[in-house]
Amino acid sequence: MSALEVTFVTADRTVWTGQAAQVVVPAIDGSMGILPQMQPTLAILGTGAVRIIDQDGRVEALDVEGGFVSVDADVVTIGVDDATPVQASGSRL
Repeated sequence: MSALEVTFVTADRTVWTGQAAQVVVPAIDGSMGILPQMQPTLAILGTGAVRIIDQDGRVEALDVEGGFVSVDADVVTIGVDDATPVQASGSRL
């Protein structure tokens, strides 16, 4: 199974790094899903939750307000000013 190599950073810390099956980000023009073998992409982020789904289906969700996402050869880089954990709602993706 293919995996994404994800690096999620703020200006002063690494928020999350590792392999993921899927990433969902709040692009300024709508929610964007990222899967392995996606075409190279660069997008500006709006306000909302970044969701990282690992290989076992666990979801890490963090709220962001702006930033960027870059995708190239299954390498995903997310850069934001700040990220805060999303309050658990009891639902799964």
